[in-house]
Amino acid sequence: MGGGQNRTSGRASGRTSGEGGEPCDGTTADDDVLDLVGRLAGLLVAGGYEGTLRAEERLRAVAAAYGREAEVTVLADSAVVTVGGATRVVAHAPDVPVLARVSELKPWLAEVATGRVPAGEARRRLERIAAAPHPYGPWLRLLGVVLFSVGFGVSIQPTWQEVWMTALLGLVVGALHVGGQVTGRPGWLAPLAASGIVGTVVLVAAREGWVTGGTIELMIPVLFVFIPGDAITMAMVELSVGRITAGAARLAQSLALLGALAFGPVLAAAALGMDQSEIFDEPVAPELGAFAGWFAWVVFTVGVMLVFGMRAKDLPWSLALVLVTYGTQLLTVRALGTLAGTFAAAAVMAAICLLLGRRPGAPPPYVLYLAAFFVLTPGSHGLRGMDAWLGGDPVRGVQDVAGMFGLIAAIALGMLAAAVTVGTQTTQTTQDTQTTRATQTARAAPSAPSTPSPERPNEPTRP
Repeated sequence: MGGGQNRTSGRASGRTSGEGGEPCDGTTADDDVLDLVGRLAGLLVAGGYEGTLRAEERLRAVAAAYGREAEVTVLADSAVVTVGGATRVVAHAPDVPVLARVSELKPWLAEVATGRVPAGEARRRLERIAAAPHPYGPWLRLLGVVLFSVGFGVSIQPTWQEVWMTALLGLVVGALHVGGQVTGRPGWLAPLAASGIVGTVVLVAAREGWVTGGTIELMIPVLFVFIPGDAITMAMVELSVGRITAGAARLAQSLALLGALAFGPVLAAAALGMDQSEIFDEPVAPELGAFAGWFAWVVFTVGVMLVFGMRAKDLPWSLALVLVTYGTQLLTVRALGTLAGTFAAAAVMAAICLLLGRRPGAPPPYVLYLAAFFVLTPGSHGLRGMDAWLGGDPVRGVQDVAGMFGLIAAIALGMLAAAVTVGTQTTQTTQDTQTTRATQTARAAPSAPSTPSPERPNEPTRP
């Protein structure tokens, strides 16, 4: 969650300010509200994998807390906010936000929505959240990538070979991933370099007979940290509800990243003088027992905490949801088949996230579902399919890519079904904010004649 670049146009409101930049008459000027909402828009766009609908609702709720109506349009990488005739445009490349900042933003939004926090103070608190460092240093993040890789690797292929290969390659990928964050290198460079190095090491190990089975199963787990599975699914959610521009842009970005990840092993094969058919998919018989998958997801969730900056106190919530999602998926896929089972598991996961996210002491839904979402693994199917396709097996490749889109549709529809069933907190917060603000305004003007206003029907809940 980083700040976006802002551009402001429109008229400025003339006013006389007291302490803290607030007007002397106790009201909040349009400029202050626009400044606050615009800054929040930049942060939400930068951490934009939660989707555009929730971002727009939150921005309108903050403006409503100060008695203003904001016109808001949020796209995948930009937002346009208008308050009182003045407009602000923010733009930022979306990325997975630091989860600790997302958690800190939840109580900030709840307090601001009451209308009792001056806009200047709200802005200062928001800046402190945005400037908060990643809760874990580079070495812990490097360890996080290793745990992330080993956990996911064992979940798909429970063998000792998978453990030591993903641990070794996870160190390399972690160094590239964390190094890119520390040095500020372009975001596309680390995935391409990592896929090329991983492809080279795995293909050499296969050629020398150090590993057995398919090479794709050894590559995907360590590249999984770059796979934008949550972004692809959110793109499908946005497309499903008619957000064509945002959904198409997010989907195109995600597919481009998958293409870069799939191209690295092909370059490695060419550099080694090996045939692309060496990039193939063939499982190995499991060695680690029936409970290896459960333990693997525990290791994986700890890795998610370290890599994406989740607060330590949020880990038990996230881990519980990961295990519930994994267990639900095992049961539903066995009973209903892959697509219907994934739909059911995604619906259960999303419903639990939305319901728990309403509790004051619980993490927000995005923090809850990020690790659990990886259990459903749509992005890995896409990378496996692209590698198989480029590796000379176009039939298997097309099947895997088609399977990826089927899973994405099942997950997206499951999440939408959950949102429609249990509702979202943001919409209710917006309505409560408008009611609270109207009550405060009425109390501030007791001499005004009381004119009852017609009740407005509840707006339909949106995901």
